[in-house]
Amino acid sequence: MKILYISYFYPPLGGPAALRNQKTVNYLSKAGAEITVLTVEDIEYAYSDPSLSADCAQRHLIRVPSWDPMALLRKAFGKNRAASQMVYKRSPERLKLMIRQLAPIDDKIGWLPLLLKTGRRLLKNGDYQIIYVSCGPFSSALAAYRLAEEFHARLVVDYRDYWTLLSDYDLMGNAFKRKISRTWEQRILARADYVICATRGIRDDLAAAFDPGLTERSFVLYNGHDEHDFTDLEPRRPSSEHYTLSYFGNIYARRSLKHLYKAILELEREEVVPQNLRIRLYGNFNREVYDEIMHSGISERIEVLHQLNHREALETMQEADALILVINSSSPKGTLTSKVFEYLRLGRPILALVPQNGEAAGLLRECGISTLCPMESVSGIKACLNRLFDTPSYETELSPALAAYERGAQLRDLYKRIQTLVAVD
Repeated sequence: MKILYISYFYPPLGGPAALRNQKTVNYLSKAGAEITVLTVEDIEYAYSDPSLSADCAQRHLIRVPSWDPMALLRKAFGKNRAASQMVYKRSPERLKLMIRQLAPIDDKIGWLPLLLKTGRRLLKNGDYQIIYVSCGPFSSALAAYRLAEEFHARLVVDYRDYWTLLSDYDLMGNAFKRKISRTWEQRILARADYVICATRGIRDDLAAAFDPGLTERSFVLYNGHDEHDFTDLEPRRPSSEHYTLSYFGNIYARRSLKHLYKAILELEREEVVPQNLRIRLYGNFNREVYDEIMHSGISERIEVLHQLNHREALETMQEADALILVINSSSPKGTLTSKVFEYLRLGRPILALVPQNGEAAGLLRECGISTLCPMESVSGIKACLNRLFDTPSYETELSPALAAYERGAQLRDLYKRIQTLVAVD
């Protein structure tokens, strides 16, 4: 089975999108697929993890130039990556959102002309049976749709997140752009032979909004955890000198830690916070995160540390007394951050600031986590923190439910499913 795999995000970029694509390509390749990956050339991005490149198993990797803002920013600064990173990280989120809203479909649409050109060349010279596109950006799905139509190929669309159904972050900006995007989403979903969704909620919402029959040609592929990543992982323990709350990853859109900071400030005044409490944030953060820290009243307790590669992050997570998870309450029900699976696999306590009726809360409860409250509830956060402080040696047992979310097992199952698409041709 030959697959043309289209993904804007791919190593050496890091973060959950690149990691999901790397794992998908690796396990489908091991199962027997011959995969050519089409991805973007050098861009400016918050996450870089070259260590992931050493474990990529595609047959061919082709990088396509782009004229989207992230690519243009890198071109503008040339080899001066420190300067381009500074511009990217220090630009206000409202400015970035404005640029995203102004672009048709999405701000990566500048990738499409050369993506289509390269895709056509490959499909003319090869016998690819499946075009597999990982979204977002969802403009990539337009190219995949066009290529599938022109070359009569099977189309598989992977929804890592919501598109027009995203309700808590207005990427559309206006009714006209939303209407055009919605029309394209309807068309692409109708053409797709198989639809893969990162959560059950995304699948159910797509089926309700576009096509109830979509569930019959869909597969829920959770980001999960990969047992291979935990092989020979260096064991570490929390420090005896500090009580450490740790956060890994980005903080964007409406997600915020300001309510956590306020809860800790109030507990300080009530004299129930451990004197050695510290909060460690690992990642590359935007200026709004630094502004929140500055105005938190507890800035002396907060450390911002550089982004770690994936394996280093897993090892360092073990040093936390509790790991912080954040999802704002206005997020769609199916929102589920990828780090939750690795948090659970490591067996560390979790301070889950998540919507109580969302899919993330359901997963956490299924796996035995009870320290959950809304991100915006200062009183709820205080109650969860008090429970964690009262049981400093507390560790969770690994839940048997985790086995169903293991990446390798899920992707081996997915390979069998999409293999049937080729078998009927």
